[in-house]
Amino acid sequence: KHLSGDDSDVDHSNQYISDVKRLTGVPYPHDTQEQQSRTKLADGLKTALRTQTQSFVSQFVQSNGLDCLLEFLQQMDHNTRQSAIHTAIIGCIKALLNNTYGRGRVLSHVSATNIIAQSLYTDNVKTKVAVYEILGAVCLVPGGHKNVLKAMTHLQHFASERTRLQTVVLDLDRSTGIYRDEVNLKTTVMSFLNALLCCGSGEDNLEFRVHLRYEFLMLGFQPVFVKLREQSNPALDRHLDFFELMRRDDERQLSSRFGVPHIDTSSASAMLDVLRRKLAHSASYPHLLSLMHHCLLIPGRVGIFL
Repeated sequence: KHLSGDDSDVDHSNQYISDVKRLTGVPYPHDTQEQQSRTKLADGLKTALRTQTQSFVSQFVQSNGLDCLLEFLQQMDHNTRQSAIHTAIIGCIKALLNNTYGRGRVLSHVSATNIIAQSLYTDNVKTKVAVYEILGAVCLVPGGHKNVLKAMTHLQHFASERTRLQTVVLDLDRSTGIYRDEVNLKTTVMSFLNALLCCGSGEDNLEFRVHLRYEFLMLGFQPVFVKLREQSNPALDRHLDFFELMRRDDERQLSSRFGVPHIDTSSASAMLDVLRRKLAHSASYPHLLSLMHHCLLIPGRVGIFL
C-alpha cells in the first residue's frame, strides 16, 4: 500500500515513540553493541526532530512523544544518566524547543521544566551544557523564568542538596581536565546565571536581583568568580563582565537608597551603621534591634548551640 507523506510521518514518529517506551526504565546494558544501538536510536530521533517535516514533529507531539521522553528521563538508572543516551534524549527536547509547535507543548507541560532540571544531576558535561542552554532559553519566554526558579528548587530536593543553586556554583568550579569542555560548561553556566538575574522578576526589580545574587555569594561564588577570570577565555569573559556590570549598577542603586556613595557589604559594622542611620527615627528601628538581639545568639563555633 502506498503511503502519503503524512501517513509516513505518522508511522515514523510512532515507531520512535514505541522504541523509546521499550527502553524506558531498562537498566543500562553491559554489552557495547547494545549501548551503541540505544545511543544510535536516541540520536536518530534527535536528528529527525531537527530535520523532518513539521508534520512529523506535530505527529510526534500529538502522539505523546514529549511525555514519552520525559518518562524516559524520570526512570533512567545511574549509568544511563551518565551516558550519551541521556545527552541525546535531552537533545530531542532541545529540538522540540526549536520548533514553534514543539516549544509551545514543552513550555505548557506541567512538569517538563522540573524534569529537564533533574538532568543536571549527572557528571556528563555535554548533558549539563545542553540542559543549561535549555533552562537559559526558557528564562527568556513569558512565565518561563518563574518555572526555571521553581525547577532549581525542585532540583535541590531531587539531588538532596543543602541549598538551591548549589549545583550551579559547583558546576562553575568543576574541573573536567579537558580545557574545551571545561570552558564550554563554565560559559554556558554563566550565561544561565545572568539570565536568572536579569530576566523575569529580575528585569525591573532591584530587590530580586540583590537577593538572588546573595544566594550565589553565600554558596562561595566570589572565589569561584576569581578563578574563572584565570581561564582568559573571551566568550567566558563577556559573561563575567556582564555579571560584574549588573552587580556594580545594582550596588550603586542600593547605595543611593541609603543616601551614601557606597556600602561596604564585606563589613558588618559598615552595613549596620547604614541601617542604623536610616532606621533610627522610624517605626522599623525596634525591629532592627530585635533582629540584632537574635543575631547575638548565633553560635561562634560550629556544633555549639544555645
